Order: sequence, then C-alpha cells, then structure tokens
Amino acid sequence: MVPEGPETRPGARGGAHAPVPGDADEPLLAPADADELLLWALMARFERLALDRYVALAPALADAGDGAKRAWVARLDALPTDAAALAASPLAPPTDALLARARSADETAVLLVQGLVLEHLGQAIYRIAEGTERASDASRSLARDGLAASRAVTAAAARRTADAVGSGEDLYRTFTDHTHGVLGALDALADPVDAVFGARFGLRFADVMGEFVADLVAAGTALGMQRRKIVAHLAGACMGL
Repeated sequence: MVPEGPETRPGARGGAHAPVPGDADEPLLAPADADELLLWALMARFERLALDRYVALAPALADAGDGAKRAWVARLDALPTDAAALAASPLAPPTDALLARARSADETAVLLVQGLVLEHLGQAIYRIAEGTERASDASRSLARDGLAASRAVTAAAARRTADAVGSGEDLYRTFTDHTHGVLGALDALADPVDAVFGARFGLRFADVMGEFVADLVAAGTALGMQRRKIVAHLAGACMGL
C-alpha cells in the first residue's frame, strides 16, 4: 500500500475504512472523544508520509518487522478521525511546515530524517501516550502498537544507515546536512502541543523533547557519532542557529 498525500485520508470520517490489523477484542476508540482522535489524526499524518517515503526510497524500512509500518498506517487509516478538525486546530500550521521539510528525496535523507529523527520523535510521543492514565485504554493500546511498529523501523534504519551512509564523522556531517531543517521546525509545535494535549493527556512538548533527544543521542552514538556533537547539533538546529 502506498498512502495518499498528507491531506488525503482514506480512513477519515466519511471515507472508506481499511481493515484494522490486530486483535478484534482490543478496546475501541470512541468517535466522540475528539481530543484523542485529534492526537491520532496528527500521528497519522506523520506516519503516512513516513510510509510513503519508505515505499518509494527505502523499501527495507517499509518491510521491517513483517511490514509493521504498513499495518500500523492501515490501522490509523481505519480510525474515525476528522481531517477537518486537525486542519482547523493550532497544530496544523507547524505540522504542515515540518512535513514539508520532511519530504525526503533520496534514500540517505529518508534514513536520517524519517528513519532516525522522526521515528524517534514518534516513539517519544507513543511512550508518553501509552503511560498516561488520562488516555483511554484504546489510545494506550494504539500507542503501544505504534511504538512497536516504529521500533521495527528504527532497527532496520540503523542497519541500513551503517551499510549505505557510513558511520562516525562522515555520517555526522551527512546527518547534520539532512536534518537541520526538520529539527528547526520542531519548536513551532511547542505551544500548540501544550495547548491541545497538555491538560487532556499530560502530553507536553518539553517532556516529548526530553525523551526524543535522549533517544536520538543514544541512536546516534550507536552509529559512531560523537555524543557532544549530536547534542550541539540538536541544540543549534532547534534554536534556529
């Protein structure tokens, strides 16, 4: 399955729903819970773009974990989310800007922007959503499954990055060139994320970024990049330097 663009949503309210992978006895997300549906509408935009780039340019990532990302996107597409609600929310402008910078055009960019940076960002969000008692059982179950799918991708991305891009200082230079723009677009999400999800889920931008940075630094050092250089790059890019 090659997903449609960011604005086309086959599983959105009013469209045909794809079959949902997973256990039929899993808790269902109530369409009336607008805040939770908004979270999954947001994550679906990131995940559709990721799968689109993997299918086109990094098929090993699309196939990782027996197609875990394909199954995850199909599951998100089957939710009764409302694209119009997301488009009308304060999340839409910074999300549009970030995803515009993330439309990677070659395998190296896909591995670093999607397979490294944005997958680890998603994992931070999924962990927080899974762990909060303020979310429904259905959302915690979704977060757990999204995290598992993402981990399958990051494992495959790390292997492919080492083979195709390299490691150490050479990788660091390529990493900074390809990820500066996407990292620089993250800060604009801070206030909208806190306003929309902070009180409802306890999902706050500072907490997401703390987990994301720790994960990304660990993943980068495992690929031979120097910790202090990764931290410096993240700080500079996020501050627009």
